[in-house]
Amino acid sequence: MIDLTSHILGESNNFIELDCREGLRQLILTMTQQTTHRILIFSHSLDHTLFDTDELYEAIKLLAIKNKRTHIHILVQDTKPMTQKGHRLLNLTRRISSHMQIRITAEEHKDILETYIIFDDRAYIVQNHPERFEAYGNFFDPLKARQLTEQFEELWNRANIDSSLRRLSM
Repeated sequence: MIDLTSHILGESNNFIELDCREGLRQLILTMTQQTTHRILIFSHSLDHTLFDTDELYEAIKLLAIKNKRTHIHILVQDTKPMTQKGHRLLNLTRRISSHMQIRITAEEHKDILETYIIFDDRAYIVQNHPERFEAYGNFFDPLKARQLTEQFEELWNRANIDSSLRRLSM
């Protein structure tokens, strides 16, 4: 386990490298808990082991309800695992759609392998391959976060809304 207690989003400029699922899950949760207004997630299929946990669900829900200007945008390449198995973040998006949106990438962007998350336009996490848990991140690197944000926004603007994501759960 990595000790993240001294890392502060928007202040701690330390490059962090990880090579295990639990460390990556912990880093995602810690950064999410410190975020104040915006999270952008680009992922192949929003991996259940990383993104479908009670702790992350609660952190994102709290972020969305404590600030009415919160925006959480999730861009995925494959929605089938989310819609077939169910996913806490998909259900949350359906409940608070004014703060959260999920879109599916345009066909020409289906070959991008990395997963990345940008927090408050200042911090980021990058996982190079969806099937390996090797990743890196920084709690404060606005230049790299800005580069990732620009890439995300370009992909977001070309993305589609998948009708299977809009269905209300029973």
